[in-house]
Amino acid sequence: MSRYSLKGKTAVVTGAARGLGLVFAQGLAEAGANIAVLDIGTPGSNVEDLATKYSVRASFYKVDVTNRSQVYETVEQIEKEFGVNAAGIATDESFLTTSDKNLSATMSFVGSFLVAQACAHAMVRNRERSGPVASGEETSNGSIIFIASILSHMSTAVQNLSVYSASKAAVRGLVKPMAMELAPYGIRVNSISPGPMKTAMYEAASNVSPAFANQMEKETMFGRVGIPEELKGAVLFLCSQMSSWTTGQDLLCDGGASSYKHLAAVQ
Repeated sequence: MSRYSLKGKTAVVTGAARGLGLVFAQGLAEAGANIAVLDIGTPGSNVEDLATKYSVRASFYKVDVTNRSQVYETVEQIEKEFGVNAAGIATDESFLTTSDKNLSATMSFVGSFLVAQACAHAMVRNRERSGPVASGEETSNGSIIFIASILSHMSTAVQNLSVYSASKAAVRGLVKPMAMELAPYGIRVNSISPGPMKTAMYEAASNVSPAFANQMEKETMFGRVGIPEELKGAVLFLCSQMSSWTTGQDLLCDGGASSYKHLAAVQ
């Protein structure tokens, strides 16, 4: 469907050298989006493979997302190289003008905030170039998607993840006020909270403790953990015009883990 198409759009995806970020980049490239990958790690051939397989433009930018100057310089470079017209991917002070002084939190939150802020500025510039939208017409000018976690909704007895959970709760807490502040520019802001997913981190923990994997599987309605590719649809929906009336929301993709009390007992 044409409203799911991202052809001609540019998606800025952080942490996409591998793992869930790479899966998200693949899903957006499948829909026709050009991809700008931001990561501190080296992606190997993954980014080149995106361009070749999906016939889109794909570039890698090595950047520390907790460094404001690096992030802003990178987003400005992306604007120049891609001609960004929509970038997708979080005290009493406006989101767009929040300073480093007021950013005191975990690395996950700081990185999410800075990249979203830089991309939001790019989207605002795009709206100013394109001019006002006629009354009654669709206003969507870009989409910002944060990746939160089921752990920002509930805790698990399997692991001690209080700091991680707090950082994801902070990310999710950005969504509604950001959505309100950026709506006048036609920018939508949402988040996705995945449940247990079969990532490299999950595999490593499972190898150390098979009981961990067994417990996590019992915590979903389907008796298994999620596969990263199963999140592609949620990301595509929130990036595309099919969600043009959706903003300020968190989408739980957790295999039902947050919706029932399972009978599994931790030994």
